[in-house]
Amino acid sequence: MIKTKIDEIIEFVLRSKGKFATFKEVAAQTKMPAGDVEALARMLERSKITETIYPINPFAQPGFKVIRELPVPEEQKIPKGKIAEKYAVKDETDHAAGDVYIILSEEEKRNTYFLKRNAVSGYTRLFMDNLRDRVALELPPETGQMSDEERRNTVYAQQCEITEKHLSRVESDKSVIRVMCGMIRSSMFGFGDIDTLISDDWLEEIAINQSRMPVLVYHRKHGWLKTNLQVESEEQIANFSAQVARRIGKQISVLNPILDAHLLSGDRVNATMPPISMKGNTFTIRRFARNPWTVVSLLREPSRTLTPEMAALLWQGMHYEMNVLVAGGTASGKTSMLNALAMFVPPYQRIVSIEDTREITLPSLHWNWIPMVTRLPNPEGLGEVTMLDLMVNALRMRPDRIIVGEIRRSEEARVLFEAMHTGHSVYSTVHADTGMQVVKRLVEPPIEVPPSEIDSLNLVVVQYRDRRRNIRRTSEISEIVSSAGVPDISKSFLWRARSDKFELAKPPNRYIQALNLHTGMTENEIYEDQATKANILRWMDKFNYSDIEQVGAVIKQYYSDEGSLARAAEKNTPPEKVL
Repeated sequence: MIKTKIDEIIEFVLRSKGKFATFKEVAAQTKMPAGDVEALARMLERSKITETIYPINPFAQPGFKVIRELPVPEEQKIPKGKIAEKYAVKDETDHAAGDVYIILSEEEKRNTYFLKRNAVSGYTRLFMDNLRDRVALELPPETGQMSDEERRNTVYAQQCEITEKHLSRVESDKSVIRVMCGMIRSSMFGFGDIDTLISDDWLEEIAINQSRMPVLVYHRKHGWLKTNLQVESEEQIANFSAQVARRIGKQISVLNPILDAHLLSGDRVNATMPPISMKGNTFTIRRFARNPWTVVSLLREPSRTLTPEMAALLWQGMHYEMNVLVAGGTASGKTSMLNALAMFVPPYQRIVSIEDTREITLPSLHWNWIPMVTRLPNPEGLGEVTMLDLMVNALRMRPDRIIVGEIRRSEEARVLFEAMHTGHSVYSTVHADTGMQVVKRLVEPPIEVPPSEIDSLNLVVVQYRDRRRNIRRTSEISEIVSSAGVPDISKSFLWRARSDKFELAKPPNRYIQALNLHTGMTENEIYEDQATKANILRWMDKFNYSDIEQVGAVIKQYYSDEGSLARAAEKNTPPEKVL
């Protein structure tokens, strides 16, 4: 439990005769101004914890006494079992939130997720509750013109500034102030303890199935885990859902029992209520990575999603404006791969991205990037902006590259392939388990793209998720070939599940022919270009250059002076001396 100056004051008063102490005595003991001690006492008086006394005798000193003692909170005990992993978690504003223990439970016979939360005494909690209301009154009203990101950055920063100003009057330890500030922020804008889970970068999914069950999480290393957290009631789950719905101008009710939305952080939320979910209210958060995956982070351990040679082929395809489609099942890493590939677009080109929920994140070097998201209709059914609307509009914005979150409908696919035919480079994702399934999904109902249109697609990247081993791999990179007008797949790179190794199955001949036609490079020059790119990727991996801005800086330098960067990679020169 975190001990604050408030606890020190209460303990001093309880030890005093009659459980009474003057403001002057407390100030001398705690080295606080007497006026701040008086203000604290009056605040706790509103919760019937203390009683302030102002004597009639002009020679007597005013003070306060404790009239109601609160029980000491029980210390969280770490359950018995082998600790597989331990790490600290901080919230979005970089305030300490708690410690996570991954523990092999004897009862569950598998790992569980134990969150040791930051806790305060009842006195400090009451003070924070009162302070929260005061901070809410002092916060300036939000403007409706703010984007979600601007609102989060502006409002959170203002809340922290105001809260820390008040806390500094009763607490001198800056680390304690920051912890208390984070707890107040969570109670004002978030979901309490669930916020700490949202701050854990190792989590991909947070699921509340009902109030009688513990909160569940999907951990990137350990898969699905039970936690030691539990929502108090079905009403609280419903309140979480209503809180999210109000922010986007929607509602969840018996008439509309399903909610799809996203948080200010960009995380996707799905909520349901009875009678749709028969066991109770549900609340599921799909958490997106705060530091987006880059191609280097996909290459290195523990991810090892693909090899440098495979990544070099895809980099080359992105460099020379080939059309790429990323396929795979749910949570197989389609969007992560698409995001990593999008960073290879030359920084001077114009990019338009179109998504249902904002997931694509590019480095700051892409100064001509326009991210767009769809909009759901309001309760009256008005104001909807579909992906098709945005795709048609994007063609009028003179983009060099178009990135589409996912192809779902026939109209979207037709516009996408029409964009390919009109000279735009297009990248998207689709649900399919193999390259051949991609072709079938595109040409068969309900999408039904004419087979002759499929030729515009150059490369298909298939992502696979092995739930048993909790790994993700690029299971194949294939090119589209046609035989008598019928589209087919030629596999270039394959992943072998038994050995967990990648192999070159067949050179991408059609891809090489297309590259030769559009760039004039010979086959040897194409392979040399791939080898150079693969060497640069290994070089970045060696020097731990995997952050989005670091990778962005390397890509920018490559397109500015390819020769000097290639030589630096060959000589293993540290990137800091080149960039």
